[in-house]
Amino acid sequence: MQRLSQHDFAASKQVCLLPNGLRLAYVEMGEPLGAPVLLLHGFTDSARSWSLIAPYLAGGFRLVAPDLRGHGQSDRPEGCYTIPEMAHDVRLFLAELGITQAHVVGHSLGGRLAQALAERWPQIVGKIVLMSTSAVPRQRAGWLWDNIVALCDPIDPESEFIRAWCAGAVPVDLEFLSHVRRECASVPARIWRSIHYEQTAYDPLPLLQDISAPTFIMRGERDDIATAEHQTQMLDAIGSARLITLPRLGHNMHWEAPGDVAGHISAFLQSP
Repeated sequence: MQRLSQHDFAASKQVCLLPNGLRLAYVEMGEPLGAPVLLLHGFTDSARSWSLIAPYLAGGFRLVAPDLRGHGQSDRPEGCYTIPEMAHDVRLFLAELGITQAHVVGHSLGGRLAQALAERWPQIVGKIVLMSTSAVPRQRAGWLWDNIVALCDPIDPESEFIRAWCAGAVPVDLEFLSHVRRECASVPARIWRSIHYEQTAYDPLPLLQDISAPTFIMRGERDDIATAEHQTQMLDAIGSARLITLPRLGHNMHWEAPGDVAGHISAFLQSP
């Protein structure tokens, strides 16, 4: 299956001006008249995060992938990087595109936004897929926190930290990764700190019981960020959820095995 050109991907983005004054860049892929599927990327990624998996998902779906605030080519305001605020951006974004309801697929941070959308505005959500995500507050300790605190602009895309942060548990397309590292490093250090800090004070778990949308939780067996314990907590809290653990794969499962991951997502979204 033909993949999207990594070289031309950024140039394919459009810009949507939201009623709150924020401009979000986004990419549309797939079938324009297909069922809308909103793709929400992870922390410090961009819409490019979906470029490897999109060709496998495109049949029958209208894929819409925004750059979240502070990421990619979207605006980078000084503040307001909370989960509710970023989810509100996404709600406004769907409305501006004339999408009244969409399935939502979220990876990591994007999964937290998918949770928030389904909790607060259930009428606009069809089914949700939570990939490599969790519902526990982030920790102000450990490898990720220590490296984020130490970041200084400009961030080196070839630094040991960025290379480790963008790596896969199994080999990932090298051209794709080179673009991902540059885009990731282009996110200012203040935004790295702000988003991570806000998540240390945000506890999603109590609100999961409000999710009524059919929910599919996906975890890579080698994911040490969204752990098996985290997935069990979400499974227990969301009455409509089911869980699958994919062997060998890590946190960035849709980069590592895009065809396999897309097959599971498509089967869930197309199921009765």
